[in-house]
Amino acid sequence: MKFSALAFLAALAPLPAAALNVSSNSLASRLTGQHAVYNLALSKLRTHDITGATGQMSFNVTDGCTGWATTQHMTLIVRNVDGSLTKSVSDYVTWESKDGKTLSFSLSESDNDGKVKIDSAGIATHTGPDNSGVIKYTTPANTVLKMPAGTLFPMQHTEALLAAGRAGVKFISPLLFDGTTTDGAQATFVTVLGHHAPGKTRWPALDGDASTDVDIAFFERKNDDETPDFRTSMQYYENGVANALVLDFGDFVMTGKLNALSVPPSICPASRAP
Repeated sequence: MKFSALAFLAALAPLPAAALNVSSNSLASRLTGQHAVYNLALSKLRTHDITGATGQMSFNVTDGCTGWATTQHMTLIVRNVDGSLTKSVSDYVTWESKDGKTLSFSLSESDNDGKVKIDSAGIATHTGPDNSGVIKYTTPANTVLKMPAGTLFPMQHTEALLAAGRAGVKFISPLLFDGTTTDGAQATFVTVLGHHAPGKTRWPALDGDASTDVDIAFFERKNDDETPDFRTSMQYYENGVANALVLDFGDFVMTGKLNALSVPPSICPASRAP
């Protein structure tokens, strides 16, 4: 990863929604609620300290008409070189308003002992027309950070990369704030690997949607390191369901196979574009 990704990030200003022909108030208009479960399997090791890993992740999105409620629950079990097992459980909860103004967030983790630690929590608000704003953390307590112009929330970020796929754009670099870090907005570099017309799939709920293959690298804005903090790739369908996950944790890489999926009918008729 010494490929100069940060050079691209410096050269490409955060892509505004207008450049993708998507208004800031309708970025999530094609997305739907979902319940998806992924089985995680080890695919690559880059260290001798780990000999195996397995896990499961569930992702739930509820269309609340005025906003999106999301919950993500992930369990990872790592086998160490001495044969011991390390278990980590994380829970990530957000509420993102559809007008693009507010994101409430909470990330908690527990270790082998089952002790729960809140890593981050708070509310982020877009206060300017350029998607600048402020983040008020309750964990860490009394922490307030500014969001730079162009910062997207998670559902906005998803729609921006889907819009890039539809438009034939190969690279975008939107800033993202999703509440998973206490350092504020992150830089992301999204490579669009391909765009697919609707086709037959294992999951009937996906048969009517086109999809986009993406690779996403996440960087700390204050860090000059060209190696991303985290990297993931997936096939994203227009309704927001992801398939063929690859999660790169640095020391090891896991693949996520979609094992269960349900997409409930929307109770908000205007929430999805025709």
